[in-house]
Amino acid sequence: MKQEVSRFIEERHEQILDLIDTKGRVTVKELKDKFGMSLVTLRSDLKELEFQGKIRRTHGGAMAVEDKPFAPPFSIRKSINQSQKQAIGKAAAELVNNREVIFIDGGTTAAEMRLFLSDKQNITVISPSIEVAYWLCVTTSVTIYMLNGFLLRESLGVIGEPAMETIDHWNISKAFCGAAGLTEDAGLTDNHVGFIEQKRIITKKAHKVVGLVDSSKWGVVSLGTFANISEIDTIITDRSAPRDMINCLKKHDIEVILA
Repeated sequence: MKQEVSRFIEERHEQILDLIDTKGRVTVKELKDKFGMSLVTLRSDLKELEFQGKIRRTHGGAMAVEDKPFAPPFSIRKSINQSQKQAIGKAAAELVNNREVIFIDGGTTAAEMRLFLSDKQNITVISPSIEVAYWLCVTTSVTIYMLNGFLLRESLGVIGEPAMETIDHWNISKAFCGAAGLTEDAGLTDNHVGFIEQKRIITKKAHKVVGLVDSSKWGVVSLGTFANISEIDTIITDRSAPRDMINCLKKHDIEVILA
């Protein structure tokens, strides 16, 4: 009898892994609808699979573990959740006022802002992103300042810690930063040391920090924190963001905009 129960659990685990491998991410509710098991049982399954290093649990579900040590190329990453990212980028651009100095980071979500800045007057954009800089250069009259550093080919952006003597007297109105993860405890996190250090310094210089985080990043803790929860002013996300976490952020006086 115990062997049959064990075999059933193992088969369910394999089916869960197949589903996550196919979709990249699943919720506990999706698993409940598929397997007809209790939420307690399914959460136990996910906990065991995470312990085995086969998945990574997130808020309300689980996601696949990256086998590759490097992130996918920029061209592939920007196509993931593209409609949500573009809506977030558009909402972010609406926060930009004429004559402001802003920072746009090198991630795929923040890069979508470039499509919606053509009507802004006399703004300056600081960015490590080649994609952002090139687009704004050929389609707008925006003043562009490229951060210096080493080129990370898969992200089409430069990485490294900006020299404090260079930016010490900068007045950055808003820093628009994408992230690989967002939680109450860890704040905004990213998965590359170069971008973590870069954004950590920039966010401390900015008057306002705006996180651009689609719902797939909520409840995820990545390699390092670049902005603690107390340093975040606004989060722009899509309408699938978990309601309990939205309410949690609002308790920290963080504005949440649903794009």
